[in-house]
Amino acid sequence: MPLAEQSLFLALLLIMVSSIVLGMGLPSAVCYLLLATLIGPVLGNLGVVPLAAHMFIFYFGMMSMVTPPVALAGYAAASIAGTNIMQTSFAAFRFALVGFTLPFIFVYRPELLMLTPTGDAAGPLEMFVPVLMGTLGVLCFASAITGQLRNALTTPLRVAMYAAAALLLAPGPDVAVAGLNVPILDGTGVVLFGVIYVLNGRR
Repeated sequence: MPLAEQSLFLALLLIMVSSIVLGMGLPSAVCYLLLATLIGPVLGNLGVVPLAAHMFIFYFGMMSMVTPPVALAGYAAASIAGTNIMQTSFAAFRFALVGFTLPFIFVYRPELLMLTPTGDAAGPLEMFVPVLMGTLGVLCFASAITGQLRNALTTPLRVAMYAAAALLLAPGPDVAVAGLNVPILDGTGVVLFGVIYVLNGRR
């Protein structure tokens, strides 16, 4: 993966696809062992915290269970509920979309795994901002997907909510605020979310 060796995000995308595809045909444990052996060192060379790298691989191996066209969990749920298999699988995939962001958060914000970017144990103050911003970003993404917040979101507010989620989940430069390092993109995302929250409540 010559290009992936120069771009962490591209490497993560390729590993995500590999994990999902292999997870469709292999048990999750076998998929993890195979990818951890073959691709894990690539993430290590790109500076990813080892625990975050392995969580990324294992998590997406599990997400193959709700990813069409295989989506074994969707097949099992459809047989229990007596519903259409493909419709159930795609519904499961849509509801699980938020979960596809979590492994990326683990890599870019290892504080969610109680680790610093260097792999050391993170303290409460070091974890506070990343955990808060990650939680709010996931909330924004889930709200944008479902089209609901306090009330139903209009199309412009829904688009703005996607933008807020992207700002909150994307890595960016930090600025010191009250002794805490707050990423600039996160601050913008929080403001945008606040505006959406107020406007949505007025409907």
